[in-house]
Amino acid sequence: MKFRGNFVLMFAVQLLSGIWTYYACSLFGLAGIGYGFIPFLLILIVVQTKYTPDEREMALLHKTESIQGMIIAAGMAVVYMFFPELNWFYVFVSSISVVRGATGMVLFLTR
Repeated sequence: MKFRGNFVLMFAVQLLSGIWTYYACSLFGLAGIGYGFIPFLLILIVVQTKYTPDEREMALLHKTESIQGMIIAAGMAVVYMFFPELNWFYVFVSSISVVRGATGMVLFLTR
């Protein structure tokens, strides 16, 4: 398995770290954001170090960001309106990672 340029691995770890972030935030408070970000930061360094993405990968990365923004905006409106008992900040921080990881994996696996 190659690590440099393996965006599927990067997005899979980001998906898992987003799930871990919400759990860590409920356990440790704001420090949980840091605990949840550490695994993604490590894999990001491994995947991106000394690697230059080509045009196709850059287009897929931009598409991932666009789709993530739309899903997060709609999802946070739903959380704000229908789930007021949840801590919206923790949900927002962790859902960014979960949604970006899921959309990135889908886009990179299907294209």
